[in-house]
Amino acid sequence: MTHNWCPEIYRSIYIDRVNDNDISVAPCCQAGSKIEAVDTFDFYKSPHLTYLRSEFARGVNPSECSRCWDAEAIGHKSRRQGAIEFYNLPPSDLVELACIDHSATWACNLACIMCGPENSSLWATELNYTQTKLINIGRKFQKSNNFLDRLDFTNIQKIHFNGGEPLLNNDQIKLLEKLKEQDVLKNTFISYNTNGTVIPNNKIIDLWSSAKLVKLFFSIDATELAFEYVRWPGNWESVSNNIIAMKKSLPGNVMFGVNMTVGCYNIFETLNVWQWFSENLQTNREGDKSDFCWQLANNFNIKFLPIVVKNHVIDHLGSIPELSEIVNYIKNTLTINEDNNWTLKLDKIDNKRNTNWRNSLAIGKYYKEINC
Repeated sequence: MTHNWCPEIYRSIYIDRVNDNDISVAPCCQAGSKIEAVDTFDFYKSPHLTYLRSEFARGVNPSECSRCWDAEAIGHKSRRQGAIEFYNLPPSDLVELACIDHSATWACNLACIMCGPENSSLWATELNYTQTKLINIGRKFQKSNNFLDRLDFTNIQKIHFNGGEPLLNNDQIKLLEKLKEQDVLKNTFISYNTNGTVIPNNKIIDLWSSAKLVKLFFSIDATELAFEYVRWPGNWESVSNNIIAMKKSLPGNVMFGVNMTVGCYNIFETLNVWQWFSENLQTNREGDKSDFCWQLANNFNIKFLPIVVKNHVIDHLGSIPELSEIVNYIKNTLTINEDNNWTLKLDKIDNKRNTNWRNSLAIGKYYKEINC
């Protein structure tokens, strides 16, 4: 059990609402999920979670957890390793709900280029999704989906809210209120992935003040014009000002981080993001250190960049120790053949939005230079 043990297999659940009557279930947001019915869901007896627990008990690395295995294979800290540090427990097969990874909503005011209609209502609107298409992707909601009522919060230590944009949805408020009513919130670590476009209201801030700790991870993948292309139709000045204002005004138990999604399109924006983070968000107002995190864009993997571009990336980022894992990943992919299908995806987006990735993103210049 020790070599591949993951506490989240036994102590955590990722939940994403699917239409009116179902939920998508996994141990965390990075693991492969399965759809189960709300009315019969049981954290302890869930077929999908039970299957994964049995695989881990047998010492098997299930494919559903491949993102962690892949990250660890290149020396990048995986979510599994982070969970081991958080819980600080010896390996055990005790099943006890301690963490909820909650996809609070698909409602989103951005249609980021690496995203799609499954995780952004604006994407679905832009693509003119019909009611039938919404049903097919699990995003047709007509009544309340009461999956939170199926959970026992007694031993909760951690809640993480994904989106869409979770600060646009009242589900996260309802959950925090439940925790406060049950006298659990004061012992709970709350975290969010947020796009920085929404300033939390006073009700949310009051609830955060009652929590053990809150951490806001801002999804920043570029700055200036490149940010506005990647996280369309976001405005960089507005988002940057929002984040700085939150740093100055939010309670002292609120900490911060940047969570950057790195893909072919923004690999040369990474240094700009790091520099902005260093200048503006190194700590919260109490002096607590902020986190700088990154993850690979699954559908724009940088391993498919041309060799000339990869060498430019190594030179461009190589002097920044905090970005060394990205450089090491690039070095480990130098023998992989280039695949420029990702440029076709961006061309298709440009045709729809009247944008131009070659002008907005630094990578466009390199493609012109090497005639890609």
